Amino acid sequence: MKVPIDSQAAAATFWGNAGGRERYGRPADVEMAASSTLNVAVQRIAGLDTSGAVRLLRRIGAPPWFDGVTRPLRGCLIADAGHALVLVEKNDPDDEQRLTIAHEVAHLLCHYLAPRNRAIQHFGPGILAVLDRTRALTYGERLSAAMRGVPVEPIRHAMERGNGIRAREIERLEAEADDLAVELLAPWFQLKRMRGASPGEIREQFGLPPRISAGLASLIAPSDNSSGTLGLFSRK
Repeated sequence: MKVPIDSQAAAATFWGNAGGRERYGRPADVEMAASSTLNVAVQRIAGLDTSGAVRLLRRIGAPPWFDGVTRPLRGCLIADAGHALVLVEKNDPDDEQRLTIAHEVAHLLCHYLAPRNRAIQHFGPGILAVLDRTRALTYGERLSAAMRGVPVEPIRHAMERGNGIRAREIERLEAEADDLAVELLAPWFQLKRMRGASPGEIREQFGLPPRISAGLASLIAPSDNSSGTLGLFSRK
């Protein structure tokens, strides 16, 4: 069962757990907030691509993926056993790196930690051994998970691109991470107070790349009737 992501609630919870956005400067430093509240580290790599991520996975003994095509990456999340590493393209501008980190933190929150926490709430801490691949599911756990719609399989990678059911599912995950990333950096309640602001003003306030600042400016233009940042990326 897929649980819809409420980006505004997820962002508010993240910043609340971090002690409040105001503690992390302006623009808000999502990297520092995530590092202080989650088991996550950020590593910047020049020339980051899928082959480099695969090599790193092999070095740490994790099963890599291979889709036959090496492509550049702005960022990548590796998460296992409750810990995570965010890889970021070192040569990107600071605002792009900020957005990339927020995007990967969004993946961590929504697509790794949220289903993991749901499983723990349903089954108790004993299910961690299944999620961390140190034991198999029992028949009873499998049946209960299916009946309650609680995912208990170890998290798969989401690196495929192209066509097919899995690719469409990954597009959904990416859209959710995009929306939460923007909400983490530029909360809608703050944007509404800037109604009519220019892209430059939004960029200065939130440290966003020009294309995202321009999209947000269009959302809060006086003639616009939008109610949130959801769907911003689909309009690029």
